[in-house]
Amino acid sequence: MRRLSVVLGFGLLLAGCLSPSPYGYLVGGTVPPQMPERLAQETVTRMEALYPPAHTRLALTHPATDPYGLALIEALRRKGYGVMESRVNTRMYPSTRDDMPVAVQPTVSPDVGIPFRYVVDGPFEPRLYRITVFIGNQSLSRVYRMDEQVIAQAGAWVRKE
Repeated sequence: MRRLSVVLGFGLLLAGCLSPSPYGYLVGGTVPPQMPERLAQETVTRMEALYPPAHTRLALTHPATDPYGLALIEALRRKGYGVMESRVNTRMYPSTRDDMPVAVQPTVSPDVGIPFRYVVDGPFEPRLYRITVFIGNQSLSRVYRMDEQVIAQAGAWVRKE
């Protein structure tokens, strides 16, 4: 019985390590309204150098309902990328409180394009923000610094293959 408890405990610990990371716009606090648009434009400019627009189809694996995500999708399409957006499906599950709908994680088939997701988070340290876009198994990341409502690059783009 004791061994079973240890095995189950270890299994639960490993299951917790496999939980999906949060994606999307995770910025805390207030930022200038033009910041998401500018960051999206810079992201697309960098992606253009690595992924040819007319030949790249992207499949967003999470809903893009935030200002950065909406600006990013629009900028990608203007440059000629094919972008399939993910929609959140809601299903009704019986519950004890008002039968509220529960969001179900959307899935994207690799047949429709390269899996694509993003994270915009911060502030870290004093006034640092980070953008990371995941394109298939690769990622692009850059840090920005905001001083007095003006955002500036705080480093170069980093590409992880």
